[in-house]
Amino acid sequence: MVGQLLFFLLAVSGSPARVLEPRQSVTAVLGKDVVLPCSYQTTADEAVVQVTWLKRGDDGQSAELAVLNVDHGEHIQDAYAGRLSWQSQGSLKNGSIVLRNAVQADEGNYECHLITFPLGNFESHLTLKVLVPPLPTLNPGPPLEEGQGRTLAASCTAEGNPVPIVTWETDVAGITDFRQSSHPRSSSVTTEYYVVPGRKMHGKLLTCVVSHPGLQHTKRITHRLNVSYLSDASVLGHETEEDWVAGTEGASLKCLVDGNPPPTYNWTRQENGLPSGVKIKGDTLLFQRPLSTDDGGVYICRVANGFATKEAAATISIKENQAKQVDVISVSMIGAGAIAFVLLGLLVLVVVFMTCYHRRKTKRITEKYEEELTLTRENSIRRLHSSHSTDTRNQMEENLPLRSESRQGSFRGDSLCRESLRGDSLCRDSRQGSFRAESMRETSLCSVMGEDEGGRSYSTLSTVREIETQTEMPPPPPTPIQENRMEKEKEKEEEEERDGENNIKQAMTHFVQENGTLRAKPTTNGIYINGRGHLV
Repeated sequence: MVGQLLFFLLAVSGSPARVLEPRQSVTAVLGKDVVLPCSYQTTADEAVVQVTWLKRGDDGQSAELAVLNVDHGEHIQDAYAGRLSWQSQGSLKNGSIVLRNAVQADEGNYECHLITFPLGNFESHLTLKVLVPPLPTLNPGPPLEEGQGRTLAASCTAEGNPVPIVTWETDVAGITDFRQSSHPRSSSVTTEYYVVPGRKMHGKLLTCVVSHPGLQHTKRITHRLNVSYLSDASVLGHETEEDWVAGTEGASLKCLVDGNPPPTYNWTRQENGLPSGVKIKGDTLLFQRPLSTDDGGVYICRVANGFATKEAAATISIKENQAKQVDVISVSMIGAGAIAFVLLGLLVLVVVFMTCYHRRKTKRITEKYEEELTLTRENSIRRLHSSHSTDTRNQMEENLPLRSESRQGSFRGDSLCRESLRGDSLCRDSRQGSFRAESMRETSLCSVMGEDEGGRSYSTLSTVREIETQTEMPPPPPTPIQENRMEKEKEKEEEEERDGENNIKQAMTHFVQENGTLRAKPTTNGIYINGRGHLV
């Protein structure tokens, strides 16, 4: 009272007064340190003798916390020992104290009393408020399943002083329910979020956001929604028929389904078990060998999880590999064509070779035949002349006309006449008496030569008997030596005649018969045979 009175008197008398900071409010965070300010500005002739801190209770009574005296030092009550200290050591001008690890019980009204000399006592008042930051919790609701009605997705609770603010952040449509409860030194808030479960919201985020003065930043708690569901199943891989042809490799069937929890897969074939050579790998049925026509049938994929069971069927029809058959036929046709082409080439070569061979052989045969024919012709003419000189009575009466198809035959007849003349001249060795007969014979062989109306050459040869009738003097009778010689020559001539007939028979293959007349096939030599078959 004395100090207050002194302060009042000084104020009234106009002396300068030193006042403390005005009454203020101080906020502390639960568990943090807080400074309770108290300071006094002194002059040169003033001094602070003592600082005392008091706390006024709810009943109006004050309790001493600490005292700091310039002569006796500091004194701190046992209840605050270790939690309270002076902010400035050794100076009483700054009487602020530090309250460590603030608790909710520290809230209240505090007073700071200063005793100065010579001016006396001064006071300051402040209110301490302890903030209790919330510790929010998020609690998921019951399991969410597709097809349910409105269901609690999650709830978020925050308790603090003052009342915290709780909100939701999410892309999932839902409804919020809010509840609040009060406690002696704090308040709690609970908010709930309701949704209609669906597969589209599975895995989406639901975030609880808490705001409070005791928090430097907003506090966020995130929850990921877990919705149980199972979609309809379907089989992929059998839509394209070209992939299901006998002989195709790497064929597969895949079961398409979406579900939570992840489903399990089971493959079967209706009415028949799965064929050999297939493997189940998760949602896929793999054919580890080329397809065959026996692999057809209705394949069923059955999927299940803890929520539901679904199945899907696919009808598989294996077609024959017509493309490969066509390829085989094409290859066979190509091979047959190639073989036919090679055989045709060989046939052409054989035909060419045989043609050349037959041409050469025919040429040789023709040359040989002409040579033999020439020799036979000379032998026949020589035999006629020889027979006429030895025994004209044994000569056959023949008329051998020689016809030719061309003028070349007439030239050949002329050469034949000349050859016969040369041959007859050789026969006139010792028979001088027959010279006239031979001359008559030569005349008869070559006397008639000419051409017919068609311009073809022809010649007429008279027989020995006709020549004898034209001869005026008969030949003298032969001697015994001449008869013996004539017999030998006759045997020789008969043998030669047989050889000539054989040659003529061989030559007949080169003639054709037209209107009762034999005509020679076109060759380099013109030959004509008369009606009696005599060769001229």
